[in-house]
Amino acid sequence: MSNTYKKFQTNKEAEQKGVVLDYGDGMCIRIARAGGSNIKFEKAVQSKMRKYELQSKHGLLEPEQMRTIFREVLAETVVLGWEGVTDENGASMTFTKDNAIKLFTDLPDLMDDVLEQSRKVALFRSQIQEEESGN
Repeated sequence: MSNTYKKFQTNKEAEQKGVVLDYGDGMCIRIARAGGSNIKFEKAVQSKMRKYELQSKHGLLEPEQMRTIFREVLAETVVLGWEGVTDENGASMTFTKDNAIKLFTDLPDLMDDVLEQSRKVALFRSQIQEEESGN
């Protein structure tokens, strides 16, 4: 019989302090979980959605408005830092909220991947499995 808790329990510290996404060639992005015990994420989404509450209620929220909201929320509450990220000219980009928003604006597929990865419970559960196996 499997253990339900081991199957679904996550590492709360990893959800908040982040895990590293390794994109190769020295490019790594540290992300917190979008949800779970990362309460800052939920609060930021709620706060930003208030501005668009009426539009959302009536199904009038444009896809680009949602992308803007998620760019800002990811930059503020999910992306915790990075290494090896460069601009379009190959110059190193320092991690800041504004640079993260620019990067996600210019590279929407990267934003989509970071958002998708930050929602994967398994990424934040694997930390527990590694700790239990002694790695």
